[in-house]
Amino acid sequence: MRITFQPSSGRGEYELSENSPNGIRPMDLVDHLMILRLNNLVIDTHIKLTNDQGKYRLRVATTNQFPQVQNQVACALLMPKPIREEAKTEGGQPVIQNNAYIIKNINLDNVTITNAPSGNTFIADATTIDCQNQTIMAQQLLVGPRMSEIQRIWQERDKFPANISLLLAQHERIIRSGKPIPRTCEILVRNLQELVEQYSEGSDVPYTKETYVVPALLSMIDNVIEEAPVSLEQIDPSQTELRRREIQKWQIYASKRGATSVQFRKNVQAAYDYRCVMCGSKYPPTAHNRNPGIDAAHIIPWSQVDLDEVYNGIALCKIHHWAFDEGLLRLVHRAGTYYVEVSPQAVADLLPPKFSLDQLQQVAGPIPVDRLPNNPAQWPRPDLLARLLRDTVV
Repeated sequence: MRITFQPSSGRGEYELSENSPNGIRPMDLVDHLMILRLNNLVIDTHIKLTNDQGKYRLRVATTNQFPQVQNQVACALLMPKPIREEAKTEGGQPVIQNNAYIIKNINLDNVTITNAPSGNTFIADATTIDCQNQTIMAQQLLVGPRMSEIQRIWQERDKFPANISLLLAQHERIIRSGKPIPRTCEILVRNLQELVEQYSEGSDVPYTKETYVVPALLSMIDNVIEEAPVSLEQIDPSQTELRRREIQKWQIYASKRGATSVQFRKNVQAAYDYRCVMCGSKYPPTAHNRNPGIDAAHIIPWSQVDLDEVYNGIALCKIHHWAFDEGLLRLVHRAGTYYVEVSPQAVADLLPPKFSLDQLQQVAGPIPVDRLPNNPAQWPRPDLLARLLRDTVV
């Protein structure tokens, strides 16, 4: 049995078609309210099956009180809003975009007639959803696995910024209530898409608000390191190599902490105008590259000072970020001037032609003031630079 979209000259209709494997026919369900199971969650849709001249159509029992069935299912699964006008669909990939695709079929299983205080009902498992647009006739979504992923997102919502976490908590309350999904849930999903797009800017998870938000949310969760590295206070100062490695781990951990890390990155990039403080290269985002080519590096790892301020960061291009994290290049402050230095250990141990140390030595020397933020309060704090030097050198 399935709920299927039937096109018309205007907006199409949703009808119930085919018999269920246990012999229940659409005609047996006329005037029954529909309850849908999405994995292990139940939604009382407040939608009734009617017989309109031999067409078994699904109608909201109270006019305009709740969305149609396809919209309720889309809200439950955090899908972009579908439409019912074939002429307004778009083509190509991705199929599932706001107001650009049709839910063609909602395939059902385990259909059962039940009695409830509200009247006759039938309950069915929604198993798969078939989506289409102008050029793609069938992109199928598996309800069970997708609902499990959404439940995981609910459980781990604290990894997101507070505004996204709040929307996810509201969504969970609505879906777990078992009641019909209100129209306000459509607004909630749209707001979530917009916030995730904002959050994804400058992160490693590109996302646009017109598309399906669940894969982006999952990627963001998986991009968070679950456990913090060992505290540097627990490592003997004489264990220089171990401390250096743990500092690198903390730098990676800090870069993947979520919203706070993203904001720190944006603030540093903007303060330095997307320019590497060591070489002066400038790689801002443009129409040709969504992500900038300049990173934000903490001076003292977040683990030690919990300090996401611009003065505890510097902007570096990819190669010089690597060299800074590896301790090959360092930033020092002397007599009011900032300098780039190649570490003495690197000079002693890394010889050409096996290692292009000369390329790093090219940026050594005083740093021009125009590479620093316009606001001197955001310049690298000398005491933090000195502390980093003490932590990484015997």
